[in-house]
Amino acid sequence: MNGPKLSACALALALSVFSSGVAAAQSPWDAVLAKPPPAAHASDFRGKANAVFLDGEDWRGRPTRFFAWYALPDGASATNRCPGVVLVHGGEGTAFDWWVRMWNERGYAAIAMDTCGATPIKEGNGWRRHEWSGPSGWGGFDQVDEPAKDQWTYHAVADVVLAHSFLRSLPEVDPARIGITGISWGGYLTCIASSVDHRFDWAAPVYGCGFYADGSWWTKRLAEMGAKGTEWLRRWDASVYLPDARCPFLFVSGEDDPFFRLEMLKKSAALVKGPVSWDLRKTMVHSQEAGAAPESIRAFADHWSLGKPLAW
Repeated sequence: MNGPKLSACALALALSVFSSGVAAAQSPWDAVLAKPPPAAHASDFRGKANAVFLDGEDWRGRPTRFFAWYALPDGASATNRCPGVVLVHGGEGTAFDWWVRMWNERGYAAIAMDTCGATPIKEGNGWRRHEWSGPSGWGGFDQVDEPAKDQWTYHAVADVVLAHSFLRSLPEVDPARIGITGISWGGYLTCIASSVDHRFDWAAPVYGCGFYADGSWWTKRLAEMGAKGTEWLRRWDASVYLPDARCPFLFVSGEDDPFFRLEMLKKSAALVKGPVSWDLRKTMVHSQEAGAAPESIRAFADHWSLGKPLAW
């Protein structure tokens, strides 16, 4: 590996400098936010939700698309618009139609997009990629030498923003009442996306947060990357963007989570300018299913999107 190796302490010090005010004014996604809703292309996948490919950002000079499931709740119409939610899967996951339908049953329109150029077909230990794919996940640590807009975090956040724009464009959906929740790596993406996309009504990251140099699962790897690890933190750590987070946040996690330490969550929450709520459990399994299950997320959404009392 080229460049000097940095200790975890040195990485944390570098991150504290880099995260001291760089926010949406310098967001790499400003141009994505300025775009009209992405075009939707038909898909042959069948599930309980609608399957589409949406236009993404160019990667290595060619157009991309990303796969998504979306659906509306019963009774939604242009004259009876419903709230909505954007669903961001975690590591080793993809877009899940069951997650969309779970929110539909609560009265929300929902969209779940894949952030790694894959489709909902199991292939080996992962998911089958498609011909319009952008960069693969997770984290893009091995992509740090590439142009910023060819790296995974840029494309993953862009996919979230574009999926949000698509959901907002549906006449049955109230664009003023759309939140976002994501799990693990999806929680990390939720922190960034809701910080740079101020159209979100609320955000609920599960497990994921910023401060990857502060004793996370990836701190050792970042230290071994030396100067490249510092560059990844400077460009992609969620703490760089969280100082411009304005919507209400709910942080959900287990106090003993092995990937995102409690101290990382607390430091991330301290950067948020909007109101912050917590659902911290003594123990919580780290998984897609466990991360989607807490009733606190739906109660939080109901409070900010429907005006119901905030309680769980």
